[in-house]
Amino acid sequence: MTTLCLTNALLWDGEQYCEGEIYVEHGYIAQSKPKDCITIDLDNHILLHALTNHHDHLELNHYPRTKFRDVYENAHQWGEDVNQRLDTEPFATLRNYPLRDKLFIGALKNLLSGALTVVQHGKPFSELFRKDFPVTVVKDYGWAHSLHFDTPEQIQQSYHSTPKTNHWYIHLAEGTDDIAQAEYQQLKALGCVGNNTVLIHGAGLGEVDLRDFAETTKHQGTIIICPTTNYYLLNAMLDVELAGKFGGDILIGSDSRLTADGDLLDEYTFLKKPLTRRIISCGDIADLIVVPKDISIERQEIALIIRNGNVIIGNESMMTSTDSIACELDGTPKRLTQSLAKQIHRCKLKEQGLIVDTIVRKRFWIF
Repeated sequence: MTTLCLTNALLWDGEQYCEGEIYVEHGYIAQSKPKDCITIDLDNHILLHALTNHHDHLELNHYPRTKFRDVYENAHQWGEDVNQRLDTEPFATLRNYPLRDKLFIGALKNLLSGALTVVQHGKPFSELFRKDFPVTVVKDYGWAHSLHFDTPEQIQQSYHSTPKTNHWYIHLAEGTDDIAQAEYQQLKALGCVGNNTVLIHGAGLGEVDLRDFAETTKHQGTIIICPTTNYYLLNAMLDVELAGKFGGDILIGSDSRLTADGDLLDEYTFLKKPLTRRIISCGDIADLIVVPKDISIERQEIALIIRNGNVIIGNESMMTSTDSIACELDGTPKRLTQSLAKQIHRCKLKEQGLIVDTIVRKRFWIF
């Protein structure tokens, strides 16, 4: 496994960025400089922990952004609109691609945006946990889709079969109408609000429900917002300032490209929010991104992506591997690892904005 010395880095100390050096060994941040390590000069770029995408449907990212009304009162209406058209184009053709390729494109979207850990909302397909899958998918979780598309019995069965140590996810109050605003109390009446309950979207949650959720979960409850999806469908989103008054976590997810602007970076940009800043400490998993700034970043601006201590893709000046492959990301020259290039070429679906050079096979001559 690669050992690294990342020098001339700007590191967050809890208050500001300071110049420093980070070492990587066996996939983790090391305390001291490893022997025979590869040195990469970050040229005073910011070094951050990689991002976590807290909500995605990885198998849906190959679909175009879709809606059939200017504004929906409830995302359930959008879901019904889409379901009625699944046998029409472009959905009919896009549904027929292999699941492996669909999931790979969803993972590649996240990888290229620096989101190396992803929470999948849906079936835990075995493909997600393959050793060569491009991102880490949270493995132990429970989920239900929503109060509209699942029965009360299905929701209760899912919730009660999920260990209390694992998060349980559900789309809730994804709308601005009376139906959405009543959903929290319905979920609570089903006995499915607890410390491990995670609410997705929550645009229809008002002050009474937010206070109750905080008190019921002892201020440990989590709400995940997907701003560009919520505004695209509903022209509204959760009142984050109000929700923040009651404690608990408010996290950010990208949703899929079926409804979102693009990737997790687009969500941060929409919110005008700095990327997640945490102190990089010895023993942390070496999932890292190198950026020139930490707000309004587009994916082609990420100078380097390191996963589990391995350099995956980056600017030509920072890629040290001799077997990396030239590529172009949204018009910007990059290089990526040969193993990822092979996966990209094998996939029947293509990532828009990414062009990867052909891999030249080595020939061996026998005399």
